[in-house]
Amino acid sequence: MQQWRSDFFKLSPIFGDLKQILNDFNWSTWPSCQQLNHIIPSDVVNYQGQRLTLIEQTEQLLSDGLYYEERIYRTGQVPTRYGNWHDFFNAMILTLFPLAKKEINRLHFEHIQLFGQKKRSKCRDALTLFDECGVIVPYADDNLRQALMEHQWQDAFFEQRDQWGQNIDALIFGHANYEKAMTPYIGFTGKALYVKVSVDFFQQPLLKKYEILDQILAQNIEELLQDNKQLFPFPMLGVPGWWDENQHVEFYDNRDYFRAKRIK
Repeated sequence: MQQWRSDFFKLSPIFGDLKQILNDFNWSTWPSCQQLNHIIPSDVVNYQGQRLTLIEQTEQLLSDGLYYEERIYRTGQVPTRYGNWHDFFNAMILTLFPLAKKEINRLHFEHIQLFGQKKRSKCRDALTLFDECGVIVPYADDNLRQALMEHQWQDAFFEQRDQWGQNIDALIFGHANYEKAMTPYIGFTGKALYVKVSVDFFQQPLLKKYEILDQILAQNIEELLQDNKQLFPFPMLGVPGWWDENQHVEFYDNRDYFRAKRIK
């Protein structure tokens, strides 16, 4: 069992959204699956319409041989390890992106039926990469998106930092990103999925932003993640407000972290 930290919000500004969303919950020890189920709305369901329920992962539970994604699809049960940050943050993402997570589960299940558990399709590889390391980058300014995709990091993150929260933003989808944010390090990189939105998006309340992005992902994720070509390297600590040192332009001089784009 890993050590619980009720003050994990303080470890990185990356947890800012979770702090607002979980403000009413104050667990002094590891929350149980039953406690975590209280934060998942009752209308969060699997593709069969069964309510998603976190259930403690035990050897007895796994003895039936059902694969993780198959169990969710067939029963609505989400195997969750007690005292485990990775699975704790997965529960947070289930709450924030229920429709997108349902579509990801459906695609995993359908590809397992087509190819079996051992042979992974390109689509399943992309879904897993996004599920673990994904960062949604909603943008209204095409030039900002292009700058990031061209690895013009100093321009996009520093020179135009006043545009963040106004014409572009970054929201965590991959629960492994939250786990890594517990001990952030130079080299911490996610996989960006760029999503075009209107300028009005950035004036919406926090939960409304998640709702909008969840709907967009649910409607388009099958097309977007047929393979990993739509997922791009994203230096997490470059995002304005996510790391104190990025207030100084010199921070972006680290070419081992803020790498130039490869010329093919």
